[in-house]
Amino acid sequence: MMISTPFVPATATGSDPRVLALKLAEELAVHDGVARPDANLGFLYLSDAMSRHAADVLSVLRETTAVEHWVGCAGLALIGGRDELYETPAAVAMVGAVPAADFRVIREPATTFEGLCEQLDGFLGMEDPGRLILHADPGFEGLEELLTRIDRETAWFCTGGVSSGQGAVIQIADQILAEGVSGLALRDTVPLAARHSQGCSPLPGQHQLSETWRNIIVKLDDQPALPVFREVIGEVLARDLRRALGYIHIGLPIAGSDTGDYRVRNIIGIDLDRELLAVGEMLTPGEHILFVRRDGQAAREDLERMLGEIRAQCPSGIRGGLYVSCLGRGRHQFGDEGTELRIVQDALGDIPLVGFFANGEIFANRLYGYTGVLTLFA
Repeated sequence: MMISTPFVPATATGSDPRVLALKLAEELAVHDGVARPDANLGFLYLSDAMSRHAADVLSVLRETTAVEHWVGCAGLALIGGRDELYETPAAVAMVGAVPAADFRVIREPATTFEGLCEQLDGFLGMEDPGRLILHADPGFEGLEELLTRIDRETAWFCTGGVSSGQGAVIQIADQILAEGVSGLALRDTVPLAARHSQGCSPLPGQHQLSETWRNIIVKLDDQPALPVFREVIGEVLARDLRRALGYIHIGLPIAGSDTGDYRVRNIIGIDLDRELLAVGEMLTPGEHILFVRRDGQAAREDLERMLGEIRAQCPSGIRGGLYVSCLGRGRHQFGDEGTELRIVQDALGDIPLVGFFANGEIFANRLYGYTGVLTLFA
């Protein structure tokens, strides 16, 4: 059975968790004056300040909407419709109808590939082309290994993001939890479309990692790493390397990509005496990297390109969407608060949309940085 009714979104702000939850419930229960008793799946994202009240908010929503299954997490900033919600106690939610036989909540924190498969046993086989919408704990060090095994050993396609917060962060998967990953698994009978948009533009050339030690670049192209870096970024930025690190990152090309796709990692330190670069990724000698620059105009152009492509994937319309954007995007990259979401909604036609700003973005079974990941129920 295919369900085509649209999802219903809601946004609420305020410091009282019960009042906030009741505001959400009121918006979710009625849409255009019509009650939505068919809704059976909800997404819930809580601001950092509200995350410690997650159990209370979830309990009220369950009681008042009769929606039993909820997934989501905490975020330092939230996405609701056209609004980016920063530095305020807030929550965003979205409910809709999905055939009960076509989804399963990953409700225990999965910290291993085997543990994830066990939770999906009897629902998604490893050869079944399912979709996973994942929320991950920022302290989960095994996330990239887990995604790699999913990519190599299954036919699943993952989107989602890493929760963000200043203290202990939470996930929501029919209960409140932390650690590992949780989220939602969907059979491929649920029509979905997903794309991602990069927030950086590559600088010319690729460079071979001639010598590395863990996450330290010792030599690039058989030369000390720092002089190569200085040459690539140009004389102006090379005069102030501390400033340069705010703009320049490394890109790790994705093997087999026909679009020049890459994953961005921060340069986290420079050793001037030994001419070394430290990056936020374990490295392997012989691989290639590129340097990329955070670029607001390039990010806007790539976002518009992505939106055109994903809109073409949904010729019959869009029921609702989830948007996970990097903490370094939003107002930090697009200028005025809300600009990024206005671009999204102008292109898609003001669809029901919720999400959060993440510590890392998940797309196509890989962990990205400085990207926006859009998952649409078509």
